[in-house]
Amino acid sequence: MKIHINTANSRIETDNPKLFQALYDLYSFKVPGAEYSMAYKRKNWDGKQHFISRAGIFRTGLLSKLLKDLEKIDCIPELEYVHKKQVTHNSYDIDQFSFYDYQEKFIKKALGSQRGVIKSPTGSGKTLIMAAIAKAWSNKKMVLLFNAKQLLTQTYKFFTDTCGIDNVGLCYGEGYLYGDIMLCTVQSIEKIMDTHLKEAEVLMVDECHEFANGKTTLAAIRSFPNAQIRLGFTATPPKDKIPRYNLEGALGEVWEIVETSDLVESGKLARPIIQLVDRSYSASGADEDMSYLDIYDQYIVRNDLRNKIIREIVDDIKNRHPRARILILTKSLDHGRTLENLLGKSSKFLVGGDSLGERYKAISHFRGRKSSSILIGTRILQTGINIEEITHFINARGMKSEIATIQALGRALRKSKGKSEVFVYDFLDKEKYLLAHSLERKKHYENEGHEVRIL
Repeated sequence: MKIHINTANSRIETDNPKLFQALYDLYSFKVPGAEYSMAYKRKNWDGKQHFISRAGIFRTGLLSKLLKDLEKIDCIPELEYVHKKQVTHNSYDIDQFSFYDYQEKFIKKALGSQRGVIKSPTGSGKTLIMAAIAKAWSNKKMVLLFNAKQLLTQTYKFFTDTCGIDNVGLCYGEGYLYGDIMLCTVQSIEKIMDTHLKEAEVLMVDECHEFANGKTTLAAIRSFPNAQIRLGFTATPPKDKIPRYNLEGALGEVWEIVETSDLVESGKLARPIIQLVDRSYSASGADEDMSYLDIYDQYIVRNDLRNKIIREIVDDIKNRHPRARILILTKSLDHGRTLENLLGKSSKFLVGGDSLGERYKAISHFRGRKSSSILIGTRILQTGINIEEITHFINARGMKSEIATIQALGRALRKSKGKSEVFVYDFLDKEKYLLAHSLERKKHYENEGHEVRIL
């Protein structure tokens, strides 16, 4: 067996059809809901996503996984690199910063392996790791992809103002500044087609779990034919087979060097005191016929009892902690507005339509207020916002997503002066669908190594 290795796609060559068929089957997974597809019903499609094609083509990021599987059957293939260049790097040291052991391990792993996904818990200094890698390869053209303008602008400021990295550009919506190290939103990738798509040797993708399902965003990652170096960064890589293989195929295997619980135990992150609020409620028989969306709207968004409990929690926090910094996350705009009206002048609801200036103003007010302050947000505050001052976090969203739950919790775990713990409130909702979702969130917290109390 021979494997021809290229930057984006590689190819298996073998005269053993049984071995190839075994690999083809091993790297095939049923697509959820495939049975409802007309192509499946007409038997034009087997309902699976195949990560090795009938021609033997696979995404190069899966190479390490493939080699491990072949090793299990004592098969050692010949490897032929089509366009492999010898890669050297500069110093990655950054003035005024010293790296924790785990950060150093991530940096050295990235510089040595050149392809992979860094699983770095929220609050672990991921942006510093990115900056060190960017500095090490600053003699090469590189692209850093982001899924949100806010993340891009924060990273640009950190690279240039804090780390002193030169020749950094940015590209988003209405903004463009050329640099050999180009920070770009995936939505604006067409603006760098002439300058970076073919020339870039280094590709880094922030919050790369967000890219694992979308055909457009995956295509963007695959659009850099000469990017021998490909790295992703996330706190929450997907666990389901198809998005996981999509992610690893595009960027490489996931490196897990440090866990959130390790950082809490070592004092690098605040210890979360997680409490599930158990409210007594008996659903009516009519609720059995309601859809999930209707249940969610009635018993979370418009639930006066639940919302009043949130207000009671906030009032109790403010009485106990006169300068509390309270973050509340909701799923819907209606829920956020309801809570803002309920909680009064000390609260501010941020929405996606707010400008960067409005967001920074609200966050500055949240940080600087002499009395207690409340910040309410939806998805825009779930990722990419660094507010170390948060003392209390209320997860009012419901839902069951592991990624959303852990990403949201991570907003509150960053340490600040005098902060060693953070109080977290979630809900043990009892209604149809919602109870199962509450128990899923409890499991997600516990799987991260956190104790969960029932109030």
